[in-house]
Amino acid sequence: MTTPLSQIPRPQASRFDDKKKLFLVPNYVFPPDVPEDGQQLLSRYWSEVRDSIASLERSLGAVSHVYHELIYLGGDDGLAQIEMMNPSAGPFIRAMCQSTAQLCALEDAELIHEHTDWQRVLTIGPVSQKVMTAALDGYQSTLETRYANIAEKISEDLAEGQSAALFIREDHRVQFPADVQVFFVAPRALDDLKRWLDSYLNQANPV
Repeated sequence: MTTPLSQIPRPQASRFDDKKKLFLVPNYVFPPDVPEDGQQLLSRYWSEVRDSIASLERSLGAVSHVYHELIYLGGDDGLAQIEMMNPSAGPFIRAMCQSTAQLCALEDAELIHEHTDWQRVLTIGPVSQKVMTAALDGYQSTLETRYANIAEKISEDLAEGQSAALFIREDHRVQFPADVQVFFVAPRALDDLKRWLDSYLNQANPV
């Protein structure tokens, strides 16, 4: 079940005291050549995410586990991966892990590599229909397995009463088990960011 983010009053928040709580953060990463206004909006988004998580922690308890899509290492090695992959959010995530939280390995390295390889094949655009079908099937199969593993990993890691943060693309299809209460982190900048991104992509790829 997903609960919208707001400043949850303590009497209402107390009903989640014994639940496994997951703060789900839509993950946005821009390439370095994106225009300055886009980079500024992305920085504003991550600043508001930080404030939103702090608000949730005050109501629901401090984050003890941090997860990030595509990361298969924990601790400092995983943080280094995040800072390379997601430089806008990296410092904030590192700060979380220097406080109450630990970065946990989320995904399986071999599965990530297989999924990435299928993605590369699709990007090339195979001429053979047989190869294209195999690549599509492989891509979809590894994606579904990744999402199933993510849900299982988080449910197994969290104890009742603990809170975690997950950074994952907004169009993910992870089906979280019933024992995990999901809180969707949606600061005001999220809608602005999505509108800007839609406009930018439309200009880059006019119909």
